[in-house]
Amino acid sequence: MKNQFSKLVTFCFVLLSSMLASSCREDQLLSEELTTEKSLDSTRSAKFGVPTKFDQHEFALKIETYMEPLVAGFGYTIYNDGVPYYATNGGDGFARKHVDSPIMLHSAIAKQEISTVTQYVTAVAMIHALQKYNVPLGSAVWPYLPKYWTPSKEFKTLTFERLLAHRTGLINYHDHHKLSSTVSGGVNKKVFDEKSLENNDVNYLLLGVILPYLEAKKLAAQGNSSKLNKLESSNNNFIEYGEQYRAYVRNNVFKAAGLSNSTVIDWRGWDENGTILSSAANMGYPTKNGSEPGTRKETKLVNCGVTGLYMNAEQFAKLQSAVAQFRVISFDNLNQMKAKLLGFDGSIAGKKSIYYWKKGAEDNCEAMIVDFGKVQVAVFATSTHSQITDPKVLAQFYEASFKNL
Repeated sequence: MKNQFSKLVTFCFVLLSSMLASSCREDQLLSEELTTEKSLDSTRSAKFGVPTKFDQHEFALKIETYMEPLVAGFGYTIYNDGVPYYATNGGDGFARKHVDSPIMLHSAIAKQEISTVTQYVTAVAMIHALQKYNVPLGSAVWPYLPKYWTPSKEFKTLTFERLLAHRTGLINYHDHHKLSSTVSGGVNKKVFDEKSLENNDVNYLLLGVILPYLEAKKLAAQGNSSKLNKLESSNNNFIEYGEQYRAYVRNNVFKAAGLSNSTVIDWRGWDENGTILSSAANMGYPTKNGSEPGTRKETKLVNCGVTGLYMNAEQFAKLQSAVAQFRVISFDNLNQMKAKLLGFDGSIAGKKSIYYWKKGAEDNCEAMIVDFGKVQVAVFATSTHSQITDPKVLAQFYEASFKNL
């Protein structure tokens, strides 16, 4: 009996030892697995890079540090995921120097001429109208011309997309009174046939006429012919075309973007009460520090689809942000606008995403806008001595403004 009890105790001891050993081996294996997993996590982290965060203050400082020693005056604004930012006044220098008294300091809220950056606004407005009236981007534009114009067979093949993308080959006679000749006459066959890119103001001059006619004809089809009758009774009245174009942009783009003073924003000098003399608006300067009088902002009411918009950087960046958040045109249409460079001059494949840009330089002023995705920026200057209209400059500042978490 004793021997049997002794054997039973021995068996239990052996069994317990075996279980403990097995448990230890499992713990060791689990520990090895965890170590291996941790090692793999480290490898993944190294492979995919250290997480970073955009620092808008750093971006602002880089813009200011670059611009201040180079230009007579500048203003800028950054919109980061719908929220505006600029350091101090958002600019420096003069929108009007002492020689052009009264002086006007430049800043994020100082207005200036922005030249062909205006075409970004025209593109947004045109795409908004196509979206509103359910007209495809690939539709022909000729049905929306003044009724006395006679489009050529080549012109009849042109679409909204081709005009917006500057891929038409149309001839620019540099006279809005000859715009009907652009429509009825010959084309640059090489550009026309190859649909190649040729920046040509005449494309957007035409869009400034076509946009109000598109709306007028769609309203007439719905039973309201008053706008169409007004346009057609003033054939070749480019002042009227321009007024109708500006009204559409104010009501459907600026208002939708939530811009202050949306009803009085203009293509000439203006303040919150309406238009002002162009002589009281910003000036453009041939040098940073010289005492030469500035170049006066021009009034551009007949070619307002092309150029002439008078805005400040805070307003324009707010518009860009609203467009980027699909508050003016749809997600799909914004993607079309970017992919086909409608209203943009070009794009850069950056480290963070693809960046889309538009520049303007005229009358000793320059302007640059960039859409980085969640971040939009507008930089305006009253002389042309920086390289801010080179898209690589702002792209480098932007990418250098990310900090490790």
